[in-house]
Amino acid sequence: MMLGVQPAMIGAAKSVKRVVLQHRAGFPSSVSESAFRAEDMDKLNFDKYDEIQFNINYRLIMIFNPAVETFREVVRHGSFTAAASALGISGAAASKQIKLLEEKLGFRLFNRTTRNVQPTEAARRLDALLSENAEQLATLLAELSSEQERPTGRLRLNVPMSFGELFLRKPIAEYALAYPDVVVDVDFEDRRVHLIEEGFDLVVRIGVLEDSGLIATRVGDCPLYLCASPQFVERHGGITDPAQIPSLPAIIYSNSDGAPSWSCQDRSGQVHSHPLRPVFYANSAGMMLEACRNGIGLAVLPSFSCQHDIDNGNILRLFPQMTTAPERGIYAIYPDRRYLPLKVRTFIELLQGALG
Repeated sequence: MMLGVQPAMIGAAKSVKRVVLQHRAGFPSSVSESAFRAEDMDKLNFDKYDEIQFNINYRLIMIFNPAVETFREVVRHGSFTAAASALGISGAAASKQIKLLEEKLGFRLFNRTTRNVQPTEAARRLDALLSENAEQLATLLAELSSEQERPTGRLRLNVPMSFGELFLRKPIAEYALAYPDVVVDVDFEDRRVHLIEEGFDLVVRIGVLEDSGLIATRVGDCPLYLCASPQFVERHGGITDPAQIPSLPAIIYSNSDGAPSWSCQDRSGQVHSHPLRPVFYANSAGMMLEACRNGIGLAVLPSFSCQHDIDNGNILRLFPQMTTAPERGIYAIYPDRRYLPLKVRTFIELLQGALG
C-alpha cells in the first residue's frame, strides 16, 4: 500500500445562483450553442461589445462559448452532474465541453477523481477574473499559458518527514534557486493526505503503488531491511532462523496498515510472511532507528535511514539473503498527466536526477 496518500473525499456541493453573461449587441442573455460557434468567432465585430474591451487573443474569445458557462457552474457546484442539472444539459455534455475548453486554453481546469472534482489553481483564478475587464483577463491567460514555457506560480509539495529531511531538502532548495518565478510551499509530514482536496500539486511517498485514481511516477527505490542491534541479537542467543521472528519483540511503523509482519522473498522467489510482535510503535523512521540501536526490538527499516548504521556496525541486517516483498519505491504522486504544469514536471525531473 502507498503510505500517506488517500483519494479525494466527496465534498458537499454548494447551492449557488446561475450566472449568465449579459450583452448589449442583441445576443441572447444566456449564452447557447446558437449564439456563438467556434467557426464564427473570427467573424465577430468586437466593437459592438462596449461592456468588455476585446483587444485580446483568440483563446479569450472562448469566454462567449457555452463551455465557459459550464466551467463556471462546475466551479460553483463542485460537480459535473450538479452543473449539468443547473444548465439543463447532460453530465456527458458538460464533461465534453470542459474537455474542449481545456484543449483550447492549453491548461487543465479541474482535477478529477472518481468521487470528486476540484478546480485547479488556474481555474480558480480564471473564474475570479471572468467578470473583470479584458485587459486583466488577457494578462492572466498569458501568464497561465506561460507555464508551458517557464515554471511559474505556487508549487505545493508534501513529502515524508524523515526521508524528506535527509534527502529532499537540498533538491527542493536547488529547485527554488533554479526557478525563481515559482513560489515553493513544502510540508514535511507522514500523515495520509487528500492530495486534491488539500490543494497539493505533488506528494512524495514511499511504499507499494496502489490504484487511487492518481498518477504516480517512480523516482527512486527504497529497500526495507529487517534489523536489530548486536546486543539484541546476543541477548536472544543469536537469530539464525526466520521462524524465530514471531517470538521476538519488534518496533513497528505506526502508519502502516494491517497486522504487523515482515514479508520477504528468498532466492528461489518464494515469498514468506512472518508476523511481528509489537512492543514499540513510532511514526518516524528516525525514532524507529534509535529504538533499534538501543536494543528494544527488531525493526523493518528503510535503507535510507539505516544503511549508515549497518555499515558502521551499530545495527545488523538480519537475513540479508532475503529481500522485503513487495518492493518499495519512491513515488511522485500528482492528479493528472495530460495537463501537467511545467512547475510540476520540472520538479519531477529534478527528483529523478537526485534519487534515481
